[in-house]
Amino acid sequence: MAAQLVVALLALTSLGAASEPDCKELVKPLVLDSHSPIYGKWVLHVGAWDQPGLKNDLVSVNSSWVELSASPDSGVITIYWADRLKNKCLQGIANATISGMASHTTYNINGHTSYHDGKYYETCADCLLSEDTTLLPDGKSKGRYLFLFTRTGTLDPSELETFKKQAECLSFPAEFHFVGSDLCPDDRETASPAAESTESEQTDGEVTAK
Repeated sequence: MAAQLVVALLALTSLGAASEPDCKELVKPLVLDSHSPIYGKWVLHVGAWDQPGLKNDLVSVNSSWVELSASPDSGVITIYWADRLKNKCLQGIANATISGMASHTTYNINGHTSYHDGKYYETCADCLLSEDTTLLPDGKSKGRYLFLFTRTGTLDPSELETFKKQAECLSFPAEFHFVGSDLCPDDRETASPAAESTESEQTDGEVTAK
């Protein structure tokens, strides 16, 4: 009887271990250099947060896209971003300094300055997984966001499940915000009459990370 109990307990333990995410395989940081697959335009699909105070900022965003490009300056990435909040678009540009697997970015939004440390992780093809730590003026962490971008804004259900497991590995609560597909037009391009009817403000920074 004792032997049968031991076998049953071992079986349950094995099943439990099999259901746990393999975080070592799921969470692999990207080295940020000129060969990193992070450049180009990305559309936000889903985001997560680890502190309650960050939730309101993220859920106020209806859609978001970013464009990352290499800068002539070594160790710098140029970030152009556009966020839609209801019927208003906010757009801007910022530079991120990179070192190994980490980035540091300063955003200015209507005179408000915010500081962010970032990391990127390996993820699905044509996807960009970004962890953003929002910093207080004294350099302490206000909390973290986890963003999953794709080239098209769409995501397969299996890839979404992988993202949720990655969020769990990075100690994010199982609460997510899915954004829409009504993207802000790019103010750098010549605006069409339809685009001009959309209220747009040009600024520096990113509204989702204050």
